[in-house]
Amino acid sequence: MEATVATQSATETWNGGGKKPLGASYGKMMMWFFIVSDALTFSGFLAAYGLMRFKFVDSWPIADEVFTHIPFVHGHYPMYYVAFMTFILIFSSVTMVLAVDAGHQMKKGKVTLYMLLTIIGGLIFLGSQAWEWKTFIKGSYGAVQLNDGKIVQFVDESGHQVALSDFVQRTHSERVA
Repeated sequence: MEATVATQSATETWNGGGKKPLGASYGKMMMWFFIVSDALTFSGFLAAYGLMRFKFVDSWPIADEVFTHIPFVHGHYPMYYVAFMTFILIFSSVTMVLAVDAGHQMKKGKVTLYMLLTIIGGLIFLGSQAWEWKTFIKGSYGAVQLNDGKIVQFVDESGHQVALSDFVQRTHSERVA
């Protein structure tokens, strides 16, 4: 009497075939797909930003003149708040990595702590982005698009932008064309 016994090999493939693509596990392949797609997405964003930045170079705002304030603090602090937001973003990424590592070590308390810090950092970052864009869009500086499609900004004799509120008078009546 004969019997055949089927055993699973230690080198099981994720696609059901006999070969692993590029010798990689399923998780590793999917991580590479994610990294490549993420890189392509952000490359597209950066290319679009560069195109718009250099197409409208005459009307593009100067960062040091736009991002000059810190919420609830008076004074001229160019780009300090942007640097703070970058630090918060990196900090929350690090705490997320620490939470994942603590999870692999089955340390529930540390996972909770690091996830809480990650969530707080994310909320601070999102709130800061909302404040920054609200300030940027509402801003006292800015460009005006004319009827012929040209975009103009107003500057003083030294070339610094002038706030629109310095020379524009607000009226409450309807405009008549």
